Amino acid sequence: MTLLPSDWQGRVAFDRSHVWHPFTQEKEHIADPPVPVIGAEGEDYILSNGRRILDGISSWWCNIHGHGHPRLVCAMERQAGRLDHVMFAGFTHEPALELVARLKPRLPQHLTRCFFSDNGSTAVEVALKMAFQAQLQKGEKGRARFGALRDGYHGDTLGAVGVGELDNWLTGLFRPLLMACDRLELPEDPRREITPQDIDPQLERAIADIRAYFLEHGAKMAAFIAEPLVQGAGGMRFWAPELLLEIRNQCDQYGVLLILDEVMTGFGRTGSFLALDACFVAPDFLCLSKGLTGGLLPLALTWTTDAIYDLFWGEVSEGRTFFHGHTHTANATACAVACASLSLFDDEPVLGRAEKLTQAMRDAWAKLGDHPLLRRVRTLGCIAAAQLVDPDTGQPHAPGLRYGWKLHRRALDHGLLIRPMGDCLYLMPPLSTPSDRIYEAVGIIDKLLKTAS
Repeated sequence: MTLLPSDWQGRVAFDRSHVWHPFTQEKEHIADPPVPVIGAEGEDYILSNGRRILDGISSWWCNIHGHGHPRLVCAMERQAGRLDHVMFAGFTHEPALELVARLKPRLPQHLTRCFFSDNGSTAVEVALKMAFQAQLQKGEKGRARFGALRDGYHGDTLGAVGVGELDNWLTGLFRPLLMACDRLELPEDPRREITPQDIDPQLERAIADIRAYFLEHGAKMAAFIAEPLVQGAGGMRFWAPELLLEIRNQCDQYGVLLILDEVMTGFGRTGSFLALDACFVAPDFLCLSKGLTGGLLPLALTWTTDAIYDLFWGEVSEGRTFFHGHTHTANATACAVACASLSLFDDEPVLGRAEKLTQAMRDAWAKLGDHPLLRRVRTLGCIAAAQLVDPDTGQPHAPGLRYGWKLHRRALDHGLLIRPMGDCLYLMPPLSTPSDRIYEAVGIIDKLLKTAS
């Protein structure tokens, strides 16, 4: 017996009576109720009315190989029938060890120790707590602050919020509850725009700003955190790898640990396996999630070095233990799926597809380069972005107009899922998406923008 209504009209009404959705002002669901999804296949979602829509945002940036990939589904079913889950404190299991063995050769060689958790926010929490405790156990008792980039986003738990951007709609409300963090403002990389521009004058000023920032704050910081190359939820801000290299140099000079958050940028999203592969920078901590399991199950890893690990080594009575964990730490089923996802990088041309997708994204997105409703039309790897503007003023639309949200809902009617963040329109499909679907998606966006104008 089911307690749910038999039809989707009734089920949506049931949803509105009981469910609280993420990142949603629930009042908006009066006019725009949640869209029922009954299935997913490849690059598409299947709606309750039978229509298919292209997943243009990779199911919140986590889907790599397309939905329902048989290798991932089989790995999940096989592992769940053998060992679904066991607490990881005091136990270990083959899927977790195989995952470490598969992933370690793809990372910087000095990253030798990994800590399991269950999502991107907790991967960041682990890195922040571990960095702070490591500094204390080195005798650095005055390092009670963190550093981060302006417009950054690292998750929604309080520690992660504390190193995110405080002056936007995401996190400012929680300011009284947060840790101490000093933010560094850096320019975007104009070389990523459809019509590239010279970056040299900006680089020189930005490097000087980085040095001044660390001169002021470096001695008090436990760690500095950044999303390499792309600041995702901060508005798809593409920034220069040269600046990350300077941040690494300054961290070394001032004894600050460097955390790279690759929760969104990892696993081929920027064209290489990791964004740091294009930066020639080795962090002290690396946070991974989202694409780790190909988007099928929640799982996260925080990687660090033997030097950090050794700071926690000692007798129980010394109090050097890292007391942190989660019920589903190293969930065996999720680990098995992650192993299957990584095996696809070996057995299928996943990065080759990403290279083709990168070219298709740039070629298709270029068609929007002169659109009067867009500014700063840009791409990086398998990500395309632009700013939505009022054509009469060239400025963002007033938030109350909900222009991006309305564009999202109209796009669904044309078979495309996009979800602009404020005035930032972006496209980030699974790496498996064929080129013709990209041109189709951009054509839909172009048509909708022309209709709006």
